[in-house]
Amino acid sequence: MKRARTPAIACLLATCLLACTSSLNWRTVQLGQLSTLLPCKPDNATRAVSLAGTSVSMEMSGCEAAGVLFAISRIPAPDATQAGQLMAALRQASLALVQTKVIHPVDNTGDAQISFDVQIDGQRPDGSPLQARFKWLVAGSDVYQLAAYGTQLTAEQTEPLLSEARFK
Repeated sequence: MKRARTPAIACLLATCLLACTSSLNWRTVQLGQLSTLLPCKPDNATRAVSLAGTSVSMEMSGCEAAGVLFAISRIPAPDATQAGQLMAALRQASLALVQTKVIHPVDNTGDAQISFDVQIDGQRPDGSPLQARFKWLVAGSDVYQLAAYGTQLTAEQTEPLLSEARFK
């Protein structure tokens, strides 16, 4: 009887371990001066965007894991004096894009002129619900956006991305 239990117990343990294994495989990613964690290998792209009436180049790194899209972006401002204005324009455009319905303020980790942090309830273009977690940062003349988008976000999904953001 003991031999019959051993494979059953091993199978049960393996099932429990697989159930507890996170689908998020966090790794360090660098974009410009910013280093943070993403839970999957990111794709990278650069595109021109219009913010505050100006065309700027935006670098992006992002990936999707566990039904959540994770992204970091960097926009170099023409000079450091314009970075705050550019951050405000990026913030406004990002909130409009996700059709923000409710903004949940998050304790800001720094000076509001160079750091801004929110979680929102919004909707996708098809009208389905969407939650997003944003953090905007300014470092010198660079503006950064960290974002996670999903139907129902948890701290496990968003905190490593946001709390591990560091400038080098």
